[in-house]
Amino acid sequence: MLQRAFDELCKWLPWSPTLRVVLLGREYDAAEDAQRQALLDDFCSRVWLTYRSGLSAPIRLVGGQEIDSDTGWGCIRSREISTSINLRRLVGVQLLLLLCMLRVMQMMLAQCFVESELGRDWRFDEARDLADGAAYLEIASCFLDTPSAPFSLNNLVGTGQRMFGKEPSAWFGPTSSARAAGHLFEAATAQAGEEGAALRAPAFLRGLACAVFEDGPIFRQTVLELFEGGARKVVLLVCRRLGLEAFNAPEYRAGVESCFGLPEFQGLASGNSASSAHFFVATHGDCLLFLDPHRTQPALHSVDDVRRSAAAGPGLRPERPMPLRWSRLNPSVCLGFLVESREGFLDLCGRLVEGPRGDIFEVLERRPAYASRTEEALEDDMVLLD
Repeated sequence: MLQRAFDELCKWLPWSPTLRVVLLGREYDAAEDAQRQALLDDFCSRVWLTYRSGLSAPIRLVGGQEIDSDTGWGCIRSREISTSINLRRLVGVQLLLLLCMLRVMQMMLAQCFVESELGRDWRFDEARDLADGAAYLEIASCFLDTPSAPFSLNNLVGTGQRMFGKEPSAWFGPTSSARAAGHLFEAATAQAGEEGAALRAPAFLRGLACAVFEDGPIFRQTVLELFEGGARKVVLLVCRRLGLEAFNAPEYRAGVESCFGLPEFQGLASGNSASSAHFFVATHGDCLLFLDPHRTQPALHSVDDVRRSAAAGPGLRPERPMPLRWSRLNPSVCLGFLVESREGFLDLCGRLVEGPRGDIFEVLERRPAYASRTEEALEDDMVLLD
């Protein structure tokens, strides 16, 4: 409890980068004013997805309760508030932690879409990116707080519950969130650009594919088959457990840190070692820099709401980087990559097993016939230390 309170306090303390920063393949010397500003422009152009209140379509949980906000406290409506043990377990820390991982997974997917459709040199420009038909708004539309948005919280929760048959507090860590997102990819890409489809999936999703590797090894055949099937680009979500009860920094830090310099790398979904999920996009000395989903804003039901939120406040843009020491990183992680060709994927596979990254990644030709993930294996998906 004291560690959680300290973590929350640190978010409000003034902090500014002053050292070398590596942000998704780009390097900045934050000791120089011009480069520090360039770093902040880059960081603040990432898509920031946070808790939302006032969901127009409450999310029904498997136990019968309904969520009309993912804020945590006070977001459950049920006739069984006084008697439901599961409800009491959901309210508060469990819900706050494990639904924020879904917002983190949304941010990782959004980063992949930005890289795919806008490129790494893109920086947010209000006049251009909030105009009718802007690619940025098409990307934002994928994450609106409505069931018709392909990667909405509604759809992530619903898909996960159908896949695992469990309430959210039992499975919403990085691995299970990645599996839910990967499953949604299939429906979204199938309906992309179609008039009258149940999901309002933008046309750019057609040709994108997603491969989730939930047990560590990357299977070449899985990704090559996606390219052979017509995918123009593939999102890779690689899930690992890098320690038992804590992140094993002596063994794994160098490998994870080096990933931030790879041009294909799209961020790290994990959290701190107490109670919060974060989206990590950069390294800075002894810290990682992250986007924090733990801020409640009004629900976004349309791209007009996206425009209004940008006019009234930060909108979908993070206000500043936040640091977390490597020693405080949660051992459960999901690493995201975007590959744009068969050849690019094979080249990445070679680089992932080089040097310290070889302690993290394993590349195999194909998935063994016995390699299937069970529901029981998801139970300690996210490590909680408090």
